[in-house]
Amino acid sequence: MTLLRVAPSCDRAAMAMWKTIMCSSRTAKPVQLTLLDVLGNWPVCSTCTSDGDKTGVFALAATLVMWKVLQVPCIPRIMKVYFPHLFVHLLFQVFFSTLDMPEEVDTFWKGCQEEHGLATSPNRFAVRTLKSLLCLLRCEDVVVAMERKGAWDTLLCADTHHYAVGLLAREMSCVSIPSCSRIFRYLLRLLSTQEPRWDLPALAFLVEVLECLDLRECSDSVLEIMTKNLRSEDGERRHLALRGLVVLGKNPLMLPECFGTGFGL
Repeated sequence: MTLLRVAPSCDRAAMAMWKTIMCSSRTAKPVQLTLLDVLGNWPVCSTCTSDGDKTGVFALAATLVMWKVLQVPCIPRIMKVYFPHLFVHLLFQVFFSTLDMPEEVDTFWKGCQEEHGLATSPNRFAVRTLKSLLCLLRCEDVVVAMERKGAWDTLLCADTHHYAVGLLAREMSCVSIPSCSRIFRYLLRLLSTQEPRWDLPALAFLVEVLECLDLRECSDSVLEIMTKNLRSEDGERRHLALRGLVVLGKNPLMLPECFGTGFGL
């Protein structure tokens, strides 16, 4: 946390330290978890550093670290282990940096642009980092397909963000079911335990991959989330929940539970 604070723009010296930390078996896991925690707390992340300083540590600084680490020739294994978490939190970044960019973060980003020669906005930078992550998982076809359909730009608009997330889920399900399954389980946990901040895009991802996953171990959680959103006042949320219930209703293993909820399809 102190390194993030004293060198948020990740200069050459900071990058040498991050690389050493992330490639060490002793430090990689706790440091990766700390960075994920910072990423997941956008836009309100003000965490005490080891010396007691309460200066805001922006998730954008952690995104910059992730982007730099993804550029090194030998990618730290820990980034593959926590791929679902990083994937979801980068999508957080895209969404929340599209919604709002406080003046202090904007000033910080201008410094990052000068440091690294970046001619891009924070939300586009988060997309760029997300693309690098997908390439790490050999999902280049997903990146290309999203580009061809203009979906990366759709992701950068708050009103259409969830549509793009659904399309991203669909493209990923055609390339890597295991990766979709890991993201799915992580999103289920977030939707079940946290206050809603990014729940509409998360729901869009879940619904798009329902048909291709084995739901036997998480059927109760999935059904609970769908029925909860079916009662929402938001029309788009209800529409996605209904789509999800239709998919569940086609699954022989889920039929008794669907009818048991009063939403037999």
